[in-house]
Amino acid sequence: MFKRLFQIFFVILLLVSCTSKQTVLEGSAKSLYELINKELNKERKYLFFGTTDYKLLSEMIIALQVRYPYSTYARESYLLSGEVAYKRKKYGEAIVEYQAFIENQINHPKVDYATYRIFKSQSKLITDKDKNIQPAKEILGMFELLTEEYKYSEFMPETIEIYEKAKKYILKRAIYIAKFYIKDEKYNSALGRIDNANILIPERVAQSQEAQYIKTFCLIKTSESSKKTDYIKSYIERFPNSPYISELNDL
Repeated sequence: MFKRLFQIFFVILLLVSCTSKQTVLEGSAKSLYELINKELNKERKYLFFGTTDYKLLSEMIIALQVRYPYSTYARESYLLSGEVAYKRKKYGEAIVEYQAFIENQINHPKVDYATYRIFKSQSKLITDKDKNIQPAKEILGMFELLTEEYKYSEFMPETIEIYEKAKKYILKRAIYIAKFYIKDEKYNSALGRIDNANILIPERVAQSQEAQYIKTFCLIKTSESSKKTDYIKSYIERFPNSPYISELNDL
């Protein structure tokens, strides 16, 4: 009995959904735009119901583009597609859509927002699991090209946080790989990792006790023994309280 009632309920729900969907897709540009944003901002309330309908979102965005290509709302189609991809945690796809929006709508008032969302998406791609510094490098490159308008926008404080996170990650990965090379006694390769990081984030590398210790250690290992004292002295002058001084003195 219960099973039968559930089946009837499901069929009714499906019929209502199909009718509602047709009505939605036939709506005006404004109504489609509002419904897209409403669906994007929907939060899950139940296990099976109340979740975002990504298929419907995709169809509504396409309907907006095809039926109202010259409307002000259709101008945001790439941006909306980016938001869908971001919510689905497909950050690479989101970046492509946000970039397409910026390139196609260079004078749109939401260009700064799209730029901010690219920063957010690249930040999400920075993970220890992937061990890929390319997203962090992209963030550094984008930061250098920010417009003055963006720098005074509401998005700048968080963008700075993302920028600092990217620099921190690049330094962390450089040190990790350099230490790996040192274990294999590949001192030139280790030094190269620190030097590469220094090109991207010179102030971070210069201020890092550990990075400068690795650099000093590798220089000692790859240079004439007569230079050892000068290298250690220079390091101590810069970092008198460094925990790595004893290790250098033991070389």
